[in-house]
Amino acid sequence: MSDQRIILANDSRLLREMLNRILLKAEHLDVVQLVAGHEDLPAAIQQQDVEWIILSMPVDNKIPGWTDAYLQEHPFVKIMTVSPDGSRVKMKWLDKREQDFPNPTLQELINILEENQDTDINVSPEVV
Repeated sequence: MSDQRIILANDSRLLREMLNRILLKAEHLDVVQLVAGHEDLPAAIQQQDVEWIILSMPVDNKIPGWTDAYLQEHPFVKIMTVSPDGSRVKMKWLDKREQDFPNPTLQELINILEENQDTDINVSPEVV
C-alpha cells in the first residue's frame, strides 16, 4: 500500500494540529502541508501531489460548493470534511459523489484515508 499524501486545510489551528498529530501515527498517511484555510489551497495543491484534502466542516454540515472547482482542476484528489467535534465526516470526489460517515471512530477515519478507493468505502456510510 502506498502512502497517501494529505493537505490539512482546516480553519481551526487546534483542529489542524490535532488531526496532524493523529495522522502522523498512521503508517500509510503523510501530511505534506498544513494551511490555514481554503484561500491558501491553490498554491498548496500546485506544490504538492496529494490524494486528500481535509477541511473543516461548515456549520451547515455540507461540503462547500467551491470544492467543485478544485476537483475539476485536480481530478485525482478527494475532499474530506471533518466536523469540529469529530462526530461527522463527509467525502467528495470528482464524479460529484458524496459519502457521509456519522460518528466515525479514529480507526475508521484512518482506514478511509489509507484505502483511497474510487468505490464505496467499507464503513457503513450514508451515501448522499
